[in-house]
Amino acid sequence: MLQQAHSAILVVDMLNDFVLPGAPMRVEGALATVPALARFLAYGRENQWAVIYVNREHRASGIDAEMTRRHLFEEGHPFCVPGTPGAQVVDALAPAPEDIIVTKQRFSAFMGTDLDMVLRGLGVSTVFVTGTQYPNCIRATAVDAMGLDYLTIVCTDCCSAATPEVAEANVYDLTMMGITCAPSTRYME
Repeated sequence: MLQQAHSAILVVDMLNDFVLPGAPMRVEGALATVPALARFLAYGRENQWAVIYVNREHRASGIDAEMTRRHLFEEGHPFCVPGTPGAQVVDALAPAPEDIIVTKQRFSAFMGTDLDMVLRGLGVSTVFVTGTQYPNCIRATAVDAMGLDYLTIVCTDCCSAATPEVAEANVYDLTMMGITCAPSTRYME
């Protein structure tokens, strides 16, 4: 039986296709967040928080990708296709056996997924949003989590964007919406 957890760490799209050098959808700042995120995951697991990986996944044809990205598949540049190395979580953040994996096809971890049902089933009231990248998946996930009445915290040292300026602008906007944005170390006491 799954253990009830009041807090959950959402690990969004920390996949090889987004994180590793030379990857087709690489986010410049993603690799630098891996050590902080690994520490936060260890802390969360030690404190029996739920750890939920929300991984982007697309059919090889790209028919389930956003309209603005379908051309990548048509041009022979697919990404996050199940069974490919690019669709795997980076090794340093590999899921533990007790972790939960949810797949998504859009920016928000909630859109068209069972994430809300899973969180409610676990008794979660606080979500820590981590992963990549701010203007897309982090932002959409945080806004939807807040809209679903979760206490939503974006861990700034565990999230990334293509540039520090993009990250800063998104943190400002999220904060103005009422979403807490702070380093994970604030919660590891």
